[in-house]
Amino acid sequence: MRRFMSFVLAVVMLFSIGAVAYAEGNSVNEVKENKEIELSLKQAIEYALEHSRDVKIQDLDMKRTELKYEQDRSVIRGLDGIEDVSSINYDLIPDGPDKPSYEDFRESQKSIPTYELHLLELGVLDRQLKLSRQISIWNKEIKENEIKFNVEKAYFDLLQSEKDLEIAREGLELVNRQYEQSKKMYELGTISRQQLLSVELAVSQAQSGLDMATMGYELQKMSFNNTLGLPLDQKVKLTDKIEYKEHEEISLEESIQAAKENSAMLKVSQEGFELSELTFKAVKARHSTPNQYKYREQEIAVEQAAKNLDMAKNGVEMSVRAAYYSLITAEKQIKTYEKAVENAQKAYELTELSYELGQNTANDVTKARIDLMDAKKNLSKQIHAYNLALLDYKYSIGLGKNTI
Repeated sequence: MRRFMSFVLAVVMLFSIGAVAYAEGNSVNEVKENKEIELSLKQAIEYALEHSRDVKIQDLDMKRTELKYEQDRSVIRGLDGIEDVSSINYDLIPDGPDKPSYEDFRESQKSIPTYELHLLELGVLDRQLKLSRQISIWNKEIKENEIKFNVEKAYFDLLQSEKDLEIAREGLELVNRQYEQSKKMYELGTISRQQLLSVELAVSQAQSGLDMATMGYELQKMSFNNTLGLPLDQKVKLTDKIEYKEHEEISLEESIQAAKENSAMLKVSQEGFELSELTFKAVKARHSTPNQYKYREQEIAVEQAAKNLDMAKNGVEMSVRAAYYSLITAEKQIKTYEKAVENAQKAYELTELSYELGQNTANDVTKARIDLMDAKKNLSKQIHAYNLALLDYKYSIGLGKNTI
């Protein structure tokens, strides 16, 4: 009997809205063995979305939630307008092994509190159902946003590794050129054996730098392939290049407003607060004095929901502001690094020329070359930081990229 009573009460309450757990999965893809594939950023995103098991899981969950929504909505429609629990229709209870007999059902009705009917009258149960369904819809889009963000970041990271590799190769080419020049100068007696040995050491160090850059690239490529769901050893060629592209003019206040309007988490917090207030109204209808436990319990729930709403609002605004300031700062520094590369290039050329004329040492050329390579690395890293900051900003004003 207790089991039947619990079941009927659960039907009237339509279950409290709860969190949904999502399984993480890796996509499995069929790619021709050892054949290099070319990918633009757009193609990489499309590939990841098409082959993601996470998206499929979210899609299935959305369909499951829709079925439950329709089932529970039919129960609500049947209960709508009921003022006396004795008038609840037995036929509204879904068939199944837990469905009680008609006699047990009528007996259990005596235990159904009118508080739940107040919730029904205030629309709380209906709004809880709609919110649960909406969350499943949002979560699919949010999961897609998360995948897009991860792919875009992985794409930029791999481009950055490619740039590091390119700079390391350039550095080795420059020092090899210096070494060939130094051998001729040594044969002519214009530099000492010690200077030639220092250039040989510089060649060895540049080769070591190239080896490190190559390893970094291979590791980054594996990370990129893993993000897309490709085999880890898949050969890929990125067709987009790492570059600085100016963004459209941004209004911080308008961005914050857009984020507050679009954020799924904020919408859920807002609805949760409103539902807690309506629930409190139902509680007060049954427990009219503040010295009753249920009254105080729901009073705390309302304050907690209000706190959660404030935290959600502040969180959204902080994310936008942080992304905005990071973007603006990164953008301003690019020009500084561009100037540094320009100056380092001129300094290297002058130092190399002076070395050939016997006015500078091999170590001077090595230092100027290292300074030039470092300047190019710093510029590349700054453009990379700018692109990631722009990426963070773009997603900070949208629905979100973390499932609810």
